[in-house]
Amino acid sequence: DRKYKMTQSVQDLLKVINYIESDLEIQKQILFSIPSDQKAEMEKVIHTIKEKKERIEELRLKIKEIDPDAFLKIIAFEKAVDAFKKLNETRTFKKIETLEPGKECTIELKNNQSFECLIKARDEKGDWAVVTIEGETLEFSKDEVA
Repeated sequence: DRKYKMTQSVQDLLKVINYIESDLEIQKQILFSIPSDQKAEMEKVIHTIKEKKERIEELRLKIKEIDPDAFLKIIAFEKAVDAFKKLNETRTFKKIETLEPGKECTIELKNNQSFECLIKARDEKGDWAVVTIEGETLEFSKDEVA
């Protein structure tokens, strides 16, 4: 009963993108493992990486064509996750929770506001960073959280 439901075709395209991204990471690892004197092999893997990146972009454009609203939400989620990753570089999170099937991920504030989360994380000071299901990255001090 989520606010943001995506069509099955968009979900299917996202699954393909995730698969290609996983394969892309493997190709990058392969590239780094090739001895520097094997230029032809390196060029072959670089070409494969380029093709996979192009395919991902094609699929993203297809999502934009099928469901522009879903595409905008995906972009918002990606930006929020990137912002969270940057926070993770500067803070040490002691507890991280994610939205999982059958499990809620919410943060309740003392002012009675609550946010449904994709990710919530508490750092060593007790302060929180949250990625909401709307794709926002929010931060709360320990004093704000109920």
